Amino acid sequence: TDNLESNGETKHLSRRVLVSAPTPEFNRRLGERRWSDRMTEFSKSSKRGAAVGIALISGRNVIPAMRETLSCMFKDYSKTGLRDKTDKNTIRLCDPIVDILGNLSHHDVEKAGLRCILEPYLNYSSSRWVDRPLSEQKSEFTKVSGHQLVQSLPPVPLALLFTTAILEQKIILSSSRRSILLSAATAIIEMLKPLEWAHLFVPLVPAALSEDLVQYPAPFILGIPSEDRGSIDLLNSLPPDVTLVDLDVGRVILAKSFADDNELDVGRSNGKNVTGALRSQVLYLAEALGSVFGGNLHDKAWCCDSPLSVLSRNISDKDGLIHPNDILWRVSDEGPEADFSAVLKICREFISELLAGLGACCVWIEEFKSTREKSKSESADSTVLFDEDRFLHIKNLRAQG
Repeated sequence: TDNLESNGETKHLSRRVLVSAPTPEFNRRLGERRWSDRMTEFSKSSKRGAAVGIALISGRNVIPAMRETLSCMFKDYSKTGLRDKTDKNTIRLCDPIVDILGNLSHHDVEKAGLRCILEPYLNYSSSRWVDRPLSEQKSEFTKVSGHQLVQSLPPVPLALLFTTAILEQKIILSSSRRSILLSAATAIIEMLKPLEWAHLFVPLVPAALSEDLVQYPAPFILGIPSEDRGSIDLLNSLPPDVTLVDLDVGRVILAKSFADDNELDVGRSNGKNVTGALRSQVLYLAEALGSVFGGNLHDKAWCCDSPLSVLSRNISDKDGLIHPNDILWRVSDEGPEADFSAVLKICREFISELLAGLGACCVWIEEFKSTREKSKSESADSTVLFDEDRFLHIKNLRAQG
């Protein structure tokens, strides 16, 4: 029985839990003094918070199932059936789940008690993952992960993240939600296909290793929880060649010294100008690609000036004419993961175009010594290592057989 105060009145809410095994000792404990009352008194006397929690552990990669299990359990046991008069949201009460978890901590409570409570939630949340082929599990997890990334980043920051990943930059994902770090990192790898990320990849970095890994000399994708001790100071003092992705705010902060370490800029008198121009081009590309993302994800906002963006018309089969009743608002019938499918399609087309090569593209690769390696008497002439015109000519000949 739970006591809920509403408009100065105390309402008594009772609930029954159907379990698959008898738990007399657990029931007796629930009838004694409420565990939530103990926690409240402890917090007041010690002037610090008290915690009661539950952790699910598995030898298999079933993180989405465990996450959904705990979420459904909390949702069921915290709901009261009442609604707030101001925002019409369901009023939730944490006391019931605190009483249940607290009483399970007693040594004499039946060990089957927790299993009986979790069993229906585990069965429900595992139905999409467990006992299914690994390929289907991977596909389902990718869809869920991609949807979470798309919901965390607006179209232009999402395009900037995709661009920096293609350019093999150092990327740090940051969020107070640990689960979103794994989802975002997984989605980024999926967006790069058919290319593969061949560098350091740690979706969830332990706090003890974060300071060392951010100094890694090669490209990386790291996930750092912002709520870890010392994480805020670390994220505020990142190396200048690291791009920060804040998934809580929804922004991407491009590295300050973007491409400064590129060997083509070493020894150039206008190295900073080249770097600045490259950063500008990357931002311009992200803006253009982001508008394509936005047009597919949120067409009513990103394509609001287009006469075809809001309404779709159905032509009557009878007379071939358009009737007012046939004009419908455009609403997608696909699931919530369809947004990431649209993003993946755009990324595939973008990468395919890059891999195919374009005749209008200008590529110039040079080899020269830096000012530290050459003396003043040596010539500064460059050696051309790649001739794009000849490369495309050979490529066309091979395509023709």
